[in-house]
Amino acid sequence: MARPIGDAGRFAMIDGLRGIAALSVFLYHCNEGQHLTNLMAAAPAWLEWTVRHGHLGIAVFFVISGFVIAHSLRGHAVTIPLLGRFLLRRSVRLDPPYWFAIALTIAMAAISAHFIQGKESLSISTGQLVAHVFYLQEVLGFREIGPIFWTLCQEVQFYLIYALLLAVTRNDPAQSMQGRATAVGLAMAALISLLWPLGIVTWEPWRGSFLPLWHCFLLGAGAYWTWQYPRMAVYYFAYVAILALSAALKLDEVTLASALTAVALWYATRSGGIYRWLSWRWLQFLGLISYSLYLTHNPVSGALFRIGYGLAGRSALTEAFWWVMVILGCILFSAAMWWLIERPSLTLAKRVDLEVKKPASSPLLLESAARTK
Repeated sequence: MARPIGDAGRFAMIDGLRGIAALSVFLYHCNEGQHLTNLMAAAPAWLEWTVRHGHLGIAVFFVISGFVIAHSLRGHAVTIPLLGRFLLRRSVRLDPPYWFAIALTIAMAAISAHFIQGKESLSISTGQLVAHVFYLQEVLGFREIGPIFWTLCQEVQFYLIYALLLAVTRNDPAQSMQGRATAVGLAMAALISLLWPLGIVTWEPWRGSFLPLWHCFLLGAGAYWTWQYPRMAVYYFAYVAILALSAALKLDEVTLASALTAVALWYATRSGGIYRWLSWRWLQFLGLISYSLYLTHNPVSGALFRIGYGLAGRSALTEAFWWVMVILGCILFSAAMWWLIERPSLTLAKRVDLEVKKPASSPLLLESAARTK
């Protein structure tokens, strides 16, 4: 028996994980951007290791996406028209903050080139910009304007393919396991997704294809499905075990982080922790602004670090001080962005109904129909 949709409120753990993932990627880029060289040389090994592995927050985001999208679509009989409305809702939710981040990155690069002697300006073609607007830069082979925008190309493909799979297999929540065709379709998708992390296939069918990372999304979706349909557990954990073992043997950190995140989510659903864990107020706030923080931390942090080091010079102590200041500055900027851009986008997206509401019949029509019987 499937659990009822939305029967216990908000997934606090999901929001907490979003906050952790966004902060992890942010800290990773601070180090990768050579802003913390003196500090990391003097830091404890555990801190340096943690910062250096912050990019794994991207894997956490992919798993969360699978879980959340599976939740958002499970209660619907997915059809092609519903697929269109679903993609429209995601577009309204994601596009304005993303477009703002593109514009901000370009503007900050232009300002930097103007004021910093010897720094080249960012050259962007019309085709490159248009490709970014529609999440196609990876597919069309354009250079990324920002270092994290490639992940949005992956996410959009995940959403499209997963929802299309449900539509083609006539997903129906009124049937057991959403319908046999849907269960078989998802099983086939999972088997295909194993080809890349296991190294059986090493090529991509097109540039920027979602397939090499498809298993990360499906790990999250599978955790949700196994929660709703516990009899799937034996198949799901066989899938997880294959991926985890392969990742351990091949030192595939992304797959291993994805598997651990998915198992943690599944366990949280079984224990009720999905509604309670990571519910500290500060972490929930980070989760709230995580999309804005993720999108804009690179240009904002780069500018703040440059200003700070220009004023105070560089040493382990000044780098530690300005690291804290930059974190606070990026959080404040992201909070303002959430309020001004992301919050209205979210409100507007909620107005896009996935189901077409049938117009209520008027009393006169009902009376006329009754008389004709």
